[in-house]
Amino acid sequence: MPRLVAASLLGAFLLVGCRTAMPPDPARLAALELELGSLFLVGFHGTDAEGSADLERLLCDVRVGGIVLFARNIVNAEQLARLTGTMAERSAACTSRNLLVAVDAEGGNVMRLSPGAGWTPTLTAQELGERNDFALTELEARRIGAMLRAAGINWDLAPVVDVGYNPANPVIVGTARSFSANPLLVTEHARAFVRGLRAEGVLTALKHFPGHGSSFADSHHGFVDVTATAAPALELVPYRALIGEGLADSVMTAHVFNRRLDDERPATLSRATITGLLRGELGFGGPVVSDDLRMGAIERQYGMGEAAVMALDAGVDVLLIADDRLPDGRSAAAVALEAVRTALGRGTLDIARVEAAIERVRALRGRLN
Repeated sequence: MPRLVAASLLGAFLLVGCRTAMPPDPARLAALELELGSLFLVGFHGTDAEGSADLERLLCDVRVGGIVLFARNIVNAEQLARLTGTMAERSAACTSRNLLVAVDAEGGNVMRLSPGAGWTPTLTAQELGERNDFALTELEARRIGAMLRAAGINWDLAPVVDVGYNPANPVIVGTARSFSANPLLVTEHARAFVRGLRAEGVLTALKHFPGHGSSFADSHHGFVDVTATAAPALELVPYRALIGEGLADSVMTAHVFNRRLDDERPATLSRATITGLLRGELGFGGPVVSDDLRMGAIERQYGMGEAAVMALDAGVDVLLIADDRLPDGRSAAAVALEAVRTALGRGTLDIARVEAAIERVRALRGRLN
């Protein structure tokens, strides 16, 4: 048999072998059981941790690694500090872990600590980009970071590094969430923003990988195809630079579909995009967090359990579920967790992939002050 043909057949065999369902060692699987919940970042309804059955289930039954807060959870500064403090105490009691408490605090239009709840107004990314003063951007990020830390929040799901080159984009450009249409300016402002938040002891997330600034639709509402509009030469510039400089605490995915990267799956569920492009080409070794799995682009196309397993298989480490309450009353996180358990038990989800995700989340948690 010619050497080239033999090598090709061997490669094909190994590829098939990787996909073959091989149940893992039960002892190895049992060792992961109490840590699987750490892969979830979940939102709930309510403003008080005391007496909240939903929060108790997330913290002590699912044993989530993090809680993400929204306007629905926030009344004022005093209430928020009480809520986050009680959540952290309860999580520590149930899991012996520090709790990641996350929020979208981009500034301006996407700022959960809003003027309506008593906080001072903040500038949008677009306003900072228009002023083009990197010192101002860093100072504004420090101000936001100080607000978050005082409230007991340790992870800001920001900055947005989407390059806003499509003026008709509704979800990034239309809401003033992009610093600029120039990738170099996006990079400079994002660098300043990360430094400002880090100076206040707040973790960050670059988003939305591999880019949502080119789309003509919003992935919150449904399927978004950017095959014809994506421009990797522009959109990957901030990631390449900030990852290379060690300024990416975490990276959040986008639910956009680009046939040139993966002709079957959107970025969040795409091994080619997450493991291949982000990890391989760009060299990112930190935690990858999905955008909300309840968003239309994912939930309407895949079941919650299937999406969770596919995301982990693709290389995502943290599964974000913005609203734990499914229409039928079940817990979305519990449904997803059970699907992950089942896939691991059957060997259809690589246990080494999940072990690596748990380790990355543990390392991120270890950076909390």
